[in-house]
Amino acid sequence: MHCVGGSRSAALPPLPHLLPHISPPAPTAMRSLFVFRFFSGAIRIIFLLCCCVSHAGCKAPSPCPSGQFLLKSQCVLCHPTCFECQGHELFECTTCGVDEDGQERFLHQGRCRTHCPRGLYPDRGHYACLPCKANCELCTDGNLCAKCREHYKLHNGLCQTALCDIGQVQDPDTGECIDCEIGCKTCSTEEPEMCNSCAEGYFLFRHQCRKHCPRSTYEDWSRGVCLSCPTSCTDCRSDARCLACQPAYFLYGDNCVQQCPQQTFTDTTGWRCESCHSSCQTCHGPRSTDCDLCLAGNPPLHGQCPLANCPLGHYFDAEYAKCHTCDMSCKTCFGPQPLDCSSCFEGYFLDQESSCVVQCPSGSYANSATQLCESCSPNCEACVGASDNCISCSKQGSFKLFLHQGMCWSNCPEGYFETTEGSCDACETPCLTCDAVSTKCLSCTDGHYLEGGVCTLNCSLGTYPADDATCRRCPPHCDVCADDRTCYKCSFLYLMLNGACKANCPMGYYEDLDVGRCGLCHPTCGSCSGPLVDDCDSCSTFSPKLYKGTCSKVCQTGTYYEDAAAECQECHQTCTSCSGPDPNQCTQCERGLVLDPNTLLCGVTGDSDCPPKTFLHDDQFTCIGCHRHCYSCEGPGSHECLTCAVPTYLHNRTCVNECPAGTYTTRQEADGTQLGFCLPCDRVCATCTGVSPKDCLACAPGYLHLLHLCVSHCPTGYYQAGAHCKKCDHSCEMCTGPGPESCRPCLPPLLELQGTKMCVERCPQRFYQLDEVCKQCHISCRTCTDASPQSCVTCDNGSTLKDKVCYPRCEEGKYFTEEATCAPCDRSCQHCSGPRPDQCLICHQDFGLHAVESRCARCCQAGGNHSDCCVCDSRSALCVELTGPRSGEELVTDMNMSSRVLKHTSVAAPVALLAALVLAVLALALVKARARKRLCWKQSYERLSGNANMPHGVPEPDSGDEVDVVYTSRGGSVYRRYSFIHERDAHADPVDESTCLNQS
Repeated sequence: MHCVGGSRSAALPPLPHLLPHISPPAPTAMRSLFVFRFFSGAIRIIFLLCCCVSHAGCKAPSPCPSGQFLLKSQCVLCHPTCFECQGHELFECTTCGVDEDGQERFLHQGRCRTHCPRGLYPDRGHYACLPCKANCELCTDGNLCAKCREHYKLHNGLCQTALCDIGQVQDPDTGECIDCEIGCKTCSTEEPEMCNSCAEGYFLFRHQCRKHCPRSTYEDWSRGVCLSCPTSCTDCRSDARCLACQPAYFLYGDNCVQQCPQQTFTDTTGWRCESCHSSCQTCHGPRSTDCDLCLAGNPPLHGQCPLANCPLGHYFDAEYAKCHTCDMSCKTCFGPQPLDCSSCFEGYFLDQESSCVVQCPSGSYANSATQLCESCSPNCEACVGASDNCISCSKQGSFKLFLHQGMCWSNCPEGYFETTEGSCDACETPCLTCDAVSTKCLSCTDGHYLEGGVCTLNCSLGTYPADDATCRRCPPHCDVCADDRTCYKCSFLYLMLNGACKANCPMGYYEDLDVGRCGLCHPTCGSCSGPLVDDCDSCSTFSPKLYKGTCSKVCQTGTYYEDAAAECQECHQTCTSCSGPDPNQCTQCERGLVLDPNTLLCGVTGDSDCPPKTFLHDDQFTCIGCHRHCYSCEGPGSHECLTCAVPTYLHNRTCVNECPAGTYTTRQEADGTQLGFCLPCDRVCATCTGVSPKDCLACAPGYLHLLHLCVSHCPTGYYQAGAHCKKCDHSCEMCTGPGPESCRPCLPPLLELQGTKMCVERCPQRFYQLDEVCKQCHISCRTCTDASPQSCVTCDNGSTLKDKVCYPRCEEGKYFTEEATCAPCDRSCQHCSGPRPDQCLICHQDFGLHAVESRCARCCQAGGNHSDCCVCDSRSALCVELTGPRSGEELVTDMNMSSRVLKHTSVAAPVALLAALVLAVLALALVKARARKRLCWKQSYERLSGNANMPHGVPEPDSGDEVDVVYTSRGGSVYRRYSFIHERDAHADPVDESTCLNQS
């Protein structure tokens, strides 16, 4: 049946698409069968009435069977990919369905495609590609988007202009705003782990933002970058302030020099210039006895430069020109004061101020061998036993120094990180370098690659191992690649061509969406839909004539070239060659028929004088009778028939009363006589009624029976049961078996996000992939390998990863800040990983967590306004689906999609009939439910006491619980729908009768 509006026609959708919740009744239920058939017929009548009222008229049924079209008064097969068509090429389809291989096909721009293009989704109600929401690239229906176009981000299932926050960048593949690496203020769109600038308190070094700059660099606070120290420095605070020097250089003040100036000596243990004793001009040590040259230029006496020779324990007073006694603490002294000691008694040590002390001052240590207080290494506040055995570091104004192996540094060396306690602790293997914590890797040991601050043996999907031992992003829309130029596998609906992912294939290539590549057309094709010789859409110049997808230099036998259509078309059925479509344009006849040269018609006798059932004997030039079964022949035997008259049929040159298995009967008229033929069925049929694969009565071995088709595998919405394809439960879009427990929500390659009704291209953070399902990680993990708390791969900022367990530093309700403090979460979150409302990990009671957007939404309640809320999953505390008000325009759009042909014209009578029919269905359902003592929810729903009380948190990993969904009826009663069938409970509370009807 068809409805016509203008020049368009639309096939009446199959009954199951109009009544998706009514299953065919059991054979014994005769009353139900009658009602079912009555409603089926009524629905079709109302559909036709709607069409005829809303259009200029109704089109008469086509004289051709399904899968064929009328061409010049004869029925011609459609292209194998078409369900219905207006021509025999693959781009002339009018409706689509399941093809002979069991492959679902969807109508788009005259073609029946196995995949809908980006921005469209496959509607199984009409087998057509319908548009997603605005700016959506990938969706499973017209309401919720799974992936947005570039420059848009996903929010509440809709695509909005991407305005990412500071520290975020738009993912070119998903359109989502994703976080840059920790510390980044801005980062690269193609490489989010490569920072361009840093947040306050972080410093940029080689595209990484670090809390502390590496050794031999210093922190430029004004620009937020790490700059290299002068070449002679191993450590510095600025380009003019060195803290330690390279070998062969000595620290003198803030500079590194190759030769120490006068009144200093070179200390090779600390590579610095130390001051001589005040009496020395040059020296080799700090004591008064270490002079090499005195101030006056005279050589020292026994290493000293006294002004006069005084007895031991005395010094020369130049003012009074006499010797005075040293202070009692000095063993010897040199003046000009009694406390200017040059040596000390046993148990005392000479410090840098020439005093004898029991304990050396800060910055020096007691050398018992020399009885001197010798200086610790530079920047060391205290050391023990040796200058390079520092135990604490000195303060450098606002700068902090870090202790490492007895030395003080402004930054820790490679392989260590700066702790809050002022020490350098080792990074955890396999980190080669790290920052802030032992597990926040900056580079990796050999054989490992850096990705997201973690060192792994293999890079994740969508990245590749680069030469610098990091995991770099593949080119846009590429899932598997060798480098930034060579892709091996493209994202869904993108196509590989010469190592790059393309949105569309160029001329001469076809879109192989199953493999994800641009394939080369056959050389005879100008453009094509596949690699075979009969997959052409248009022809090349040297094979210009198109017929059923094949290009050739001349038209095939049985066809002629039609200039207006620019393709070869069929001759009359009696001709094997012709100059046009009419029966009097034949140039050669079918076997068994003869061309009359006068009329150019093909007949049984042609221009011979032999009557029917005879043949002309070449040798005798006489007419000899055929076998009694033959209508025409080429010899007298029963196996030499050329045609047979109905009710007999020609099979293998013999006339038979019934065609054998694997063939079907067909008739042709010649000379006013009906001739019968047995023609072979399609290869998929064991028995059939016609040439089309849609005409099978029984299937060939290796094929499955699906309605009137024989298919190689069951399509979406069906499952295999023996040699048949059976329809999934009415609640399923896809399934693996009978009943609602076998439902699968997402079409490949999309993944099911467990606990929601969402389908995603890849698992988001806090989920791991198991087969075709994304399952929740433990709440402590950022990424993981399974649901246990002992399977974390990475943690949130502030948590420490040890033995695959994340240990948080902050209590629930707080997150770890960049200032290393615990701050409260946004008030919408019960627990979080950061300050924003889209960084929630757990939600408050009566709120559900949106798995992709990491934000909390209010759970929909009974009798409330069902906008801006979500249906909450009671076990995972996730939003199963978001609800929102639908505009009038959206409702009109949906109605147009459903009917495909209805216009906004007066349809009062059909609408009244339809309303009456709906009331009758509801009344019948209620009567049947009462009569059978149970309602439709009883098998899979249980009533709960009180209002819905949603538990939150991640279920125990090994609890084995299935996901339940809580619903409320209009009366306020709360029900839990199981995702599996429970045994019936005889003591269960009775269900309010309105519940079933309301939910229907």
